[in-house]
Amino acid sequence: MKAVIIDDEFWTRDSIRRLGDWARFGIDRVEEAEEGLSGLRIIEEIRPEIVITDMKMRGMDGVELLRRLAEDYPFIRKIVISGFDDFAYTKQAILSRVDEYILKPIHPDELNRALEKTVRELGIARGLHAAQPLSKEILEEVTACKAELSRHFQELQIEEVEARFGALAQVLASREPHEPGLSHSLYKQFMTLLGEQASKAGIELSPVIRGQAESFFVTDRTPDAEWIGALSAAYAAVMADLIQQRKNKNRLSIGDIRDYIDRAFAEPITLESIAARFFVSKEHLSRTFKQETGSTVMDYIIARRMAKAKELLTQGAASIKSAAEAVGYADPTYFHRIFKKVMGMTPAQARCHGPEED
Repeated sequence: MKAVIIDDEFWTRDSIRRLGDWARFGIDRVEEAEEGLSGLRIIEEIRPEIVITDMKMRGMDGVELLRRLAEDYPFIRKIVISGFDDFAYTKQAILSRVDEYILKPIHPDELNRALEKTVRELGIARGLHAAQPLSKEILEEVTACKAELSRHFQELQIEEVEARFGALAQVLASREPHEPGLSHSLYKQFMTLLGEQASKAGIELSPVIRGQAESFFVTDRTPDAEWIGALSAAYAAVMADLIQQRKNKNRLSIGDIRDYIDRAFAEPITLESIAARFFVSKEHLSRTFKQETGSTVMDYIIARRMAKAKELLTQGAASIKSAAEAVGYADPTYFHRIFKKVMGMTPAQARCHGPEED
């Protein structure tokens, strides 16, 4: 088994190499790189199972590196090394793409726990036969399904979620037999998505759901209808709990609304979707929010997005394109226009005003 350590600080790379219990985990080759581009060259050459990377690096930073890994090497396991000051951004920006996080300074117990978990999951996948890269058709279907499930979850539309999982089952059934490891990989991806959506809603997955997710083991022989049905039931149960919580509230809490927006502003949320989520009319929400905050709901969302984008740009932690995507804008031109209008400067000017590299 092979691993690559990518960090522009020698002492960090040296610490990871010294503290990792590589032999215990069956990792017999560990390579190093100083930044993302040279790291990618090594990855292309040796095809490692694990990549350990910092986020803030000279040259290609961790944000761009992880983007490239997600596109070109989706089955490589990724562990992020993060400084305390940028940990919140790191977690938000790459939540769906990283297996483990380790805060600096690096402690051997934390590093080896992360390695143990990653290697254990690799072993499970290998025991099922290592999953192959998704075909273009399956990848497009899964990507579309995740986007629609996220939207339906935010709007608490249980029937739509169940229908979307039904459509996924039909697509997968039409493309049988599957590549080895596909079912196991997809089940884990959709359970991860459920955890992310629950976290953004401000709730924890119930012990019952978490226990079911851990005990439901998907192999190549598990029928699609069975594991997709388990996913659909888990999503529905969590959404039903959230709906009940919202209905039990006696009055609209603008504090809860703001907390939700602060967690989910990078998602495609709207006045309508927020009103549906909190079981109020959009007129009542709009009027009450403006009365209590002095701002409209959409202005508040845009302000949060632009503030976060400016933070990323001035820290030098992201390119303009990456910052735009991190706060929910796929169109860089539109992002540029909104950023300049709200911040009184262009994204490029904000990036120039950031701290100089050491």
